[in-house]
Amino acid sequence: MTSARTAIRRLATAQALTSAGDGAVLAVSAVHFTIRVGLPAGIVALGLSLGAATSLTTTVPFGTLLDRIGARRALAAATAAAVAGLLLFAVAHTVPLYIAACALFACGQSALAAGRQAVVATVVAPEGRVRARALLHTAVNIGIGAGSGIGALVLAAGTNAVTVFLVDAGLFVFATALYLHAGPDAPAERQTGWPALRDRRYVTLTVLAAVTQLTMPILSVTLPLWIVTRSSAPQWTSAVVLLANTVLVVLLQLPISRQVRDARTARRSLAIAGIFLIAACSVFGSLGASAHPVVLALVGALLLTLAETTASAGAWHLAFSLAPEGHQGQYQALFATSTALARITGPIVLVPLVLTFGFLGWTLAGLGMLAAAAALAAMAVPRRKPQRKADCPVIA
Repeated sequence: MTSARTAIRRLATAQALTSAGDGAVLAVSAVHFTIRVGLPAGIVALGLSLGAATSLTTTVPFGTLLDRIGARRALAAATAAAVAGLLLFAVAHTVPLYIAACALFACGQSALAAGRQAVVATVVAPEGRVRARALLHTAVNIGIGAGSGIGALVLAAGTNAVTVFLVDAGLFVFATALYLHAGPDAPAERQTGWPALRDRRYVTLTVLAAVTQLTMPILSVTLPLWIVTRSSAPQWTSAVVLLANTVLVVLLQLPISRQVRDARTARRSLAIAGIFLIAACSVFGSLGASAHPVVLALVGALLLTLAETTASAGAWHLAFSLAPEGHQGQYQALFATSTALARITGPIVLVPLVLTFGFLGWTLAGLGMLAAAAALAAMAVPRRKPQRKADCPVIA
């Protein structure tokens, strides 16, 4: 039988490879579809938004499927959806094809995120799940960072982006082989209905986790706009901040996650995250009045990264511990929607808030995320659960 360590290493390898491809796709797709294909920029952005919205409606049903047919086969099906999306990207020259590609790719990616987390819950003992999840998150950041650099080289060389789409599809096909050997499937569950959606506590966890994950749209959208419109920092500052965040997550996520072993340590991690969140927002809000905005932006990046890593570790513990063992697929799928929720709602809420109210807007955003982290910390209480089988090892 595949050991837990081997299963997680295979998942991490697949995650790093496909994330590298995704990083390259993200780097080249906007330029490809607006300049080479000739789609309006608004349509390109709309396609991405519709894809993310579509994934919200399909992720939980995928989790139910995962509980019924097992994680390995479900992951293979999700990979097939992502590959189909990438192949459509390669031939998309019309708006309908482009939007269909965005929907397939986003649904496949969201399902894969849920499936990987369900595999962690299936093969790893409770006390090792947060660290295993952190390993996968680190693999994502390594892959995205490397892929973004490759994408930049592709653009600089003038290479056709279709090559990037096809290579990424090939990486996903290779990843399927790793997923099919990523450890034992969970026993099929013939449950009916949507227990995760009826679990008010878990739904609350998902929404609060989405609020703490607003760090993502802060770095990718809100802060870049703030820098170019409200500060004297060079335009490249936001790119440096994003690079610093990626490197720091790779360095810090695993060490921080090792400290989260139970409800008490998860509560502490989330409480610390709240402090870092309000501190980071205060620093970013001060950029316009600073004589050294680049330095201040990097300080804010450090604080925001510490918030991201500590909040993630605590939220992962809750996501695993509050899900019943027989329904990890559906519950982890529901939790996975927190990322899409943050990415969809973040720019809509944060950009007008900070650009309209300035430092006050940043403070309000920080207080909102602080309140969410505090509410999550309050949910981290010991809960009596049935013991898992003794043959599920801990990822050391």
